[in-house]
Amino acid sequence: MIDRLLPNQLPAVRALEAQCFDDPWSENLWLRILKSGAAWQWHHQGQIQAFMLCSCVLDEAELLRIGTLPSARQQGLALQLLERGIEDLATLGIIQLHLEVRRSNTAAIRLYERAGFAMNGVRNGYYPAEGSYPKEDALLFKRTW
Repeated sequence: MIDRLLPNQLPAVRALEAQCFDDPWSENLWLRILKSGAAWQWHHQGQIQAFMLCSCVLDEAELLRIGTLPSARQQGLALQLLERGIEDLATLGIIQLHLEVRRSNTAAIRLYERAGFAMNGVRNGYYPAEGSYPKEDALLFKRTW
């Protein structure tokens, strides 16, 4: 089931974020974004299994984070979150959602394309790299409704 993410659910969603990302955000950053943005969580039997977080400015939004519990991936939860988020954003007067993704994140790129996003740019060398590897490009996507 998908619901808006509430501040009291922050410990659970931050624990999930730590399983999804190498660079989990601080609690203060989460709280700041929750105040001014929009966030959803997909839960089953009391456990948050996926989350999505957006920032909103005027009639545009940016997808900041979307993550799914590793054991719950490939079940369509992220796609459902995106669809619900877009519906809710539209009711807030948002008409466009932007995002960026690492060029190597093919699973996320497939998700965004299935959700109707189109690539509209590249930020060359945007993401830091580990070791001696070159920096990685960010692909920019957007969806307008």
